[in-house]
Amino acid sequence: MTLRSPSLRNFKAPSLALVSLLLATACATAPTRPPVSIGSGQPRVDPVTGEVLTGPAPGVTEAETTGTFRSDGGLTPNFMAGLDVKRAAVLLPFSHPNAQVRGEAESMLAGVELALFENGGTDFLIMPMDTAGRASTAEARADEAIKEGADIILGPLFGTSVDPVKEAALRKSIPVVAFSNDRTVAGGGAYLASVMPEEEVVRIMGYAASRGTRTFAFLGPDSAYGRQVEAAMRAEALKNGWAVIGAGFYDPGSSASSEVARIAKLINAESSQVGLLIPERGTKLLSIAPLLVVNGVDPGRTRFLGTSLMDDSAIWREPALAGALYATVDPEYLSSFKATYDRIYGRKPTDLAAAAYDATALALTLAAENNIKHGGVTDPDGFMGVNGLFRFRLDGTSERGLAVKEIRNSGAVVVEQGVTRFPPGGS
Repeated sequence: MTLRSPSLRNFKAPSLALVSLLLATACATAPTRPPVSIGSGQPRVDPVTGEVLTGPAPGVTEAETTGTFRSDGGLTPNFMAGLDVKRAAVLLPFSHPNAQVRGEAESMLAGVELALFENGGTDFLIMPMDTAGRASTAEARADEAIKEGADIILGPLFGTSVDPVKEAALRKSIPVVAFSNDRTVAGGGAYLASVMPEEEVVRIMGYAASRGTRTFAFLGPDSAYGRQVEAAMRAEALKNGWAVIGAGFYDPGSSASSEVARIAKLINAESSQVGLLIPERGTKLLSIAPLLVVNGVDPGRTRFLGTSLMDDSAIWREPALAGALYATVDPEYLSSFKATYDRIYGRKPTDLAAAAYDATALALTLAAENNIKHGGVTDPDGFMGVNGLFRFRLDGTSERGLAVKEIRNSGAVVVEQGVTRFPPGGS
């Protein structure tokens, strides 16, 4: 398949035609959960929410949401009558009780809109549907989407909602492109569009090894995310015959000083250069890095490695982090997407807004080729999106052309761009 680079040109404000098709939902009645950062790397779990009520959005008349119903129950808006319309259902938690999650869903829908207006023709329809963050509601929405003629499902967001959605979609062989960061729910017709921590680990370890670092250690939070990254590090080391000298886990809510001292002792006993993988961010990382130096870790002999959590200008001025390397999406296209999004919507996009854009652009590309099928989604050539090059494996996980950045006094700079073409064959 010919790869399509994202064309982030100037474009008009979004049409109200899309908005008029979106049905709003009332707020859930259950108590809200404590805020959880979507980009924190923590598993996105389904909260328990109240019953979801549906109806026309405020200010939208019944006539504006009607169209022609086909024999299979699908709705074709009047302005699309007579066209061979392709449909993508967008399953996101628009009425989630947590304001941050609702904001994430709104930002992702905006990413979907941008992809539609950038790349869509007049024969592609998106159908936003509210899951409220509940697995049972997500399953019901998937059933509705299938009855309404969806050719592909984009979503859900939470991992525990993926299984019921893909089971419903599998009955009609409809691909599901979900946004969970839990790779255990991938496969069986579901493909994960999120940038997975495992991909970042493979990229940064491979780059470090190409520069002579083949001995590794781990220091990170004792959390699902930390364990996920550490397991990925060990798997990649085992695959390539590299050494792992130890791993340290600390309570995310407590001091990491004891584990820092223990890992520092292991590193200092090594004669070869060590790559220390630290999947941390913000103030916690700013406290750990200098503490490692205090414990005798020589930055000249130890290379600090990170995930995309390090892609934060607030930590780049820390002297102990100078020379640190981390994997992240290639900024070449992403920066243009962010600027365009900000110009259109007047706010910065979330990380998952870019993933939603790419998932929609993929669906549009396949629709143009009349190939919205599992075989189309897993095209071995892959797709070029705002998050860089990506392709889906048969197991539902994604392979990505991630970039590597190095922290320097002037900020973080790209030292190796992501690949622009995958090697022949699938992965």
